[in-house]
Amino acid sequence: MNELSLINEKPYLSRIDRSVADNLDAIKQSYGKDAEIVRDFIIFISRSLKCDLFGFTTFTMADFSKVTGRDRRELSSKHSYQLAPGAKVVEQNGFQFISVFDYVLHQMQRTNIIFSKTYSYTEQGKTIDMVGIQIIKQLKITVDKNNDNKKVYQIRLGDEFMNGFINRYYTFEVTGYPKVGKGKGGDGRKSLYLFLYKAMHMNLSQNIKKSWFSVDLLCGICDVNFSEPAERKRLITKYLDIIINKGGVNISYEFVQKQNSESKFVRGYWVKVNFLPDGVTQIRETQSDHHFYSKLLAELKSHFFGLYGNKVIDFKEEESAPFQRWITNPIADRDSKILVFMNCYYLAYKKNLSQREAEAKMYNYEI
Repeated sequence: MNELSLINEKPYLSRIDRSVADNLDAIKQSYGKDAEIVRDFIIFISRSLKCDLFGFTTFTMADFSKVTGRDRRELSSKHSYQLAPGAKVVEQNGFQFISVFDYVLHQMQRTNIIFSKTYSYTEQGKTIDMVGIQIIKQLKITVDKNNDNKKVYQIRLGDEFMNGFINRYYTFEVTGYPKVGKGKGGDGRKSLYLFLYKAMHMNLSQNIKKSWFSVDLLCGICDVNFSEPAERKRLITKYLDIIINKGGVNISYEFVQKQNSESKFVRGYWVKVNFLPDGVTQIRETQSDHHFYSKLLAELKSHFFGLYGNKVIDFKEEESAPFQRWITNPIADRDSKILVFMNCYYLAYKKNLSQREAEAKMYNYEI
């Protein structure tokens, strides 16, 4: 398999926290009819983390729409919560959350994803149990009155969400995501797209080429509610073809009679998916990429606490997250941060960077 390094590419191979990808249904339970926009935001912000590694991200609605394919007119419209009798406009720090996009961001700050059952993972030999996960920890919205009142969004992500990006993730190719979402049934196809990439990541990491899925399972993922089996199969066929032909997912599939069957059966209601068809090379992250991201964050934290401990640092900004404020401040201890970056880069890739090269990668967001 060809392993493409994240360091030398334009971002398109992204990551998604496993605890989130394994609990997409929990997003529906936690956010109701806003769940699809929440899922889109997770995809968008996960891609942004490839460049804004330390959890403070600035973006516009146009940025979000470009990555997710979500219609800006829908996002700019008034959220339906205001239609309820006696409903009051939600307000925080003098800002009113009126539009769909603004209100959903506010909801992600106020409400965690609550898992239907405890999600457990192992870190440094310890088992950690999660009952949910916070997406947005801090949210700031400013209006640029000199630029047609365009809104600029600044967020700080939840600590566990950040940890998932660094240490606990699946990879997926993000550029096909908005393409499969176009047209009727787009949100269902987006969910199926993520499911297939999750399955691909799991299979290829174990050198397994194929998996079998029932049509009923795939319909549940896509939120397809046809009762007739033939209609359910027809729609799953259509969705898979769109994901392959428009989304660019290099897989093949055929219908079979039962699980683990290798024989094609056109009337079957199981789908055999080949994640590594003949002649196809799937692009994956290198182990060096994984080690670089985790080592860099750990070393910068160690460097920060070695310099400052728990002292309050005056960056003329709020101090609720001093490490994140320090790491995203382009002036504070710039030279020593670059040296940490150079050392971690060498440990991961066995390549020496000059100080200028490291500075370009770290502050021009090429990592």
